[in-house]
Amino acid sequence: MGWWGHLGAPKQRGIAIYTLSPYEQRAFAGAAHQAVFNTFRRVSGQAFYIAVPFGLAYYVFSWGKKNHQYRLSKEGHAQYGEH
Repeated sequence: MGWWGHLGAPKQRGIAIYTLSPYEQRAFAGAAHQAVFNTFRRVSGQAFYIAVPFGLAYYVFSWGKKNHQYRLSKEGHAQYGEH
């Protein structure tokens, strides 16, 4: 075993390291454009999983509200025999 950090293993070969000057980097190049289209892609991919339960819940809610109003009417009282 060698000195601190040198475990006696053979030298690494074939590793290429590339660097770029910080003055030549464009960290946010196209970030706004990519964010818009990536957000659209992700939302459209999940829209089915969101829209179907909400649509079903809206249908059940509107049916229940309409049925409740019908049961409070004279026709509903006559049909269901309540009151």
